[in-house]
Amino acid sequence: MNRYVFKSNDRGFTLPEALISWFIFSAVTVIFAAALGTNFKVLLVADQRTTAETLARAQLEAINNAPYDFTPPYEYDKITGIPYGYVINSNGADANHISVTLINPETGAVSATDLGVQKVTCSVTCPGGQFITVEAYKR
Repeated sequence: MNRYVFKSNDRGFTLPEALISWFIFSAVTVIFAAALGTNFKVLLVADQRTTAETLARAQLEAINNAPYDFTPPYEYDKITGIPYGYVINSNGADANHISVTLINPETGAVSATDLGVQKVTCSVTCPGGQFITVEAYKR
């Protein structure tokens, strides 16, 4: 049998060396875990904003496909199938209506009478409280 014989210059790690290496490994692990957690939060917020913008654009598309409403209060139906936690048009406006402003097509200014152009504003609130506002014109 071959036995390994320790020589006087064969040594292992000392306790301070082992503690320092363990501390460095722990610090790197904590920094990596914190960065990973931050990335997950950023991805969640980006996903919520994308969903909110998609909902707002789908609402505007539904309004563009609806018949032109000539009579105040210019009520357009809301889309169905809204995910839980998302609310269309809840940034202080009446929750039952999409915000509609009459526009003068010649000047682009706000008009008191309906000249055939409406500026439709749709806001969607995300579960986190942020909201996205998208505007379009309806003729």
